[in-house]
Amino acid sequence: MNLSKSALRRYKIIDQALRNKMRPYPNMQELIALCEQLLDYSPSIETLQKDIANMRLPYPDGFDAPIVYNRLKRGYAYSDLNYSISGIPLRDEDMQALAEAVEFMQAMDIGRISESFNHAIEKIQSASIEQRQRVQGILPVLQNMTLPQTRGFEHIKLFYKACREQMPVSCIHYSYKKRVFNVLMLHPFLIKEFENRWYIYAYSETHGNVRTFGLDRIFEPVFVKTTFIKTDKAQAELFLKDVYGVFPVPGAKKCTVKIHVSQLGTQYFQAFPLHSSQVIKKENSGTSVICFTLIPTIELARFILAQGGHVKIIQPKWFKQFTSHALL
Repeated sequence: MNLSKSALRRYKIIDQALRNKMRPYPNMQELIALCEQLLDYSPSIETLQKDIANMRLPYPDGFDAPIVYNRLKRGYAYSDLNYSISGIPLRDEDMQALAEAVEFMQAMDIGRISESFNHAIEKIQSASIEQRQRVQGILPVLQNMTLPQTRGFEHIKLFYKACREQMPVSCIHYSYKKRVFNVLMLHPFLIKEFENRWYIYAYSETHGNVRTFGLDRIFEPVFVKTTFIKTDKAQAELFLKDVYGVFPVPGAKKCTVKIHVSQLGTQYFQAFPLHSSQVIKKENSGTSVICFTLIPTIELARFILAQGGHVKIIQPKWFKQFTSHALL
């Protein structure tokens, strides 16, 4: 069953309307009005008719929904009053797929995000129809280097809520460089992980602009009942896709970074692309020129330095100077 998000939302609205005992037998116009109210757009009659037909299809192509049209009431209803698309039991192969997904997530340590997620994993495992038993002496087929939990990770749930619900946060921030504590008022909009370290992107009232803060340097964060300052969507999206790392070089804007890479280095960049914008142009000698379209970051500069003579910056010149002087 391959469903788009918009189709699944309409299915849920139709299901909700058919189970509403206060307003039974909704007609097509009422379904359209309900979709418009909840989805902010009006699907056509043909679209909803197709949705109902798809919901009627046997599983796994549809939901096997017992939808009938009552000519006397001129509306739709479930012939089984206890039916709901959310109550369809999972098949053996569904549970097998879930069990494999859970095993993969646990190996990759994705389950650290919240205890509630771990509880959900336990429910999936206990509900498995044919739960696979661990055979003693069999080695695992997937292993991930799970590092110790970093300082500040205990605050990630608070900042996740702050980002989702747009809630200002007051906290104490420690500067490793200056060795001082400062009280900050932050308006977070993004949490990002990089090399097993977690960072918060937020508008800082103290600094008057958007800043990046390491979660390991934040202490005693609390929600504050004040107006949330939203970060421009276009600016926020830059931090999502147009950076490698987390700390943009001060004043840097999106540009093309061009580097010359040795023959050996080229093989590594081919196997492990550094960024989604990476473009490799091979030369006859086996070396290559690689271009990235992004915001230059301190992490990118450090990565280039770590490659030694295998990587040299061609442009922009200011980033070449920054890399060779500022980080030495």
